[in-house]
Amino acid sequence: MSLLEEVFVILAAVLLLWLARWVQEWLYGQPLRILLTESDNPAMGIALAGYMFGVFWTITVLLGHLSYELIPDILGVLLYGAVGIILLTLVALGTCRVCLGTAVQEPLVAGNVAAAIVVAGVYIATSLTYSGMLSGEGGGFWILLLFFLLGQVALMGITYGFRWLTSYDDVQEIAAGNVAAALAFAGVLIAVGLIVRRAVSGDYTGLWPSLSGFLLALFLVLVLYPVRQILLQWIVLGGPMHWRATLLDHEIAQDKNVAVGLLEATAYITAALFITNIV
Repeated sequence: MSLLEEVFVILAAVLLLWLARWVQEWLYGQPLRILLTESDNPAMGIALAGYMFGVFWTITVLLGHLSYELIPDILGVLLYGAVGIILLTLVALGTCRVCLGTAVQEPLVAGNVAAAIVVAGVYIATSLTYSGMLSGEGGGFWILLLFFLLGQVALMGITYGFRWLTSYDDVQEIAAGNVAAALAFAGVLIAVGLIVRRAVSGDYTGLWPSLSGFLLALFLVLVLYPVRQILLQWIVLGGPMHWRATLLDHEIAQDKNVAVGLLEATAYITAALFITNIV
């Protein structure tokens, strides 16, 4: 690809960033400059940081899979980038409503940092799911959309299934501003997003073979349970081994220990990175 062609493709990516900014301003009804520099709302900044990470990650993956033909590359970046931004916004908003028990705007405008951390985690996890679909060949747009939606359902189902192991109510703790609980929840979201990304990636080989491979890859999420109960709870913190009500739950729900919440989130994400790169 010539220098001129590279410039045009990069300009297409810049146009997507402008679209991402417009979508967020439409969502909150205010310019980002006012939201971030005049309102001085840290919750809004955290959520937007997660959103921008998702947008940049999607564009980065698109630019890494160019065909080096000018018109197809520009159209591909614009089309799949715009679709990614729309899905990132709409699907993530629905996911956030499930996670927070309310519309995403309300806790962010109120300055709930815990809710903002979860929103950022949802944006990042959703972008991981979508970018996994961009890594393979074949299938076309509707197959991409189908497996993205399947991946998002898997993301929410697995996350909530795993968080059921905690003895406290995640939604209630996050609504009350518990940052430790929010960090742990966001860590699970991103870790599961990495695993779902692995599940939906690869070339399309037909509906049933691809669906079977997708479901099989999801079993990697089982590694997160021993990470929490054995690696973190028992080996790192030296606590007793219990399958549900643990020292981790006490530290997060009762003591609101941000250090433990961050440690739990990091353990999930690093475990997911490890397992998806060696299996």
